[in-house]
Amino acid sequence: MVFAPVSPLHDWHRNVQALLDLEGGLAYEWKVEMYASARGLGLDEVAALLLSPPPHRAWEEPRDKADPRLAHLSLGEKKTLARLRRDPDLLARLAAEGEPAVVRELLRNPLLTEDFAVRIAARRPVRPETLRCLYEERRWRTRAAVRRALARNPYVETGIALAILPMLALRDLVAIAADGALHVEVRAQARRVAEGRRGRRPRREG
Repeated sequence: MVFAPVSPLHDWHRNVQALLDLEGGLAYEWKVEMYASARGLGLDEVAALLLSPPPHRAWEEPRDKADPRLAHLSLGEKKTLARLRRDPDLLARLAAEGEPAVVRELLRNPLLTEDFAVRIAARRPVRPETLRCLYEERRWRTRAAVRRALARNPYVETGIALAILPMLALRDLVAIAADGALHVEVRAQARRVAEGRRGRRPRREG
């Protein structure tokens, strides 16, 4: 396979990301060949998208007792409340519990604010699946503050963090590159993208 660069930059990045959204249908051998071609052509941002390392921090089920206000509710009841209720305290409790199916409904609540979404994105510890819900909702994925919080959360899937990096401001990339709490590949890729923005040739690794 020949993987040729596409212009402008955001077009090839978006097209590759669209392919990776179909990851379950992509053959491993195809991804390996695409990765090698991208690295050979110096398309480090494309190559990074093809990596699928686990989150830097592993999620562990908390040992705390369940929230007494939520303990008696079924999953279906929680989803309905998350989607329709206006009670800020209840919505905060549902978000803190972090059940992905409930959070997905919560993110569709028309009363949810960006500040609330950022708090979900920045929460630690948190299930990686919960953070993926945020990334998959276009309403929130397009918010700069939400993207920044996701990329800086060590519990986010590394592939998601890598996909977000090209959309971040230079100051955020510099901060991520220096953040020892994040995955080494996320930090390295943030540095490469930042160096590219500054007009310097990114350092090749590996």
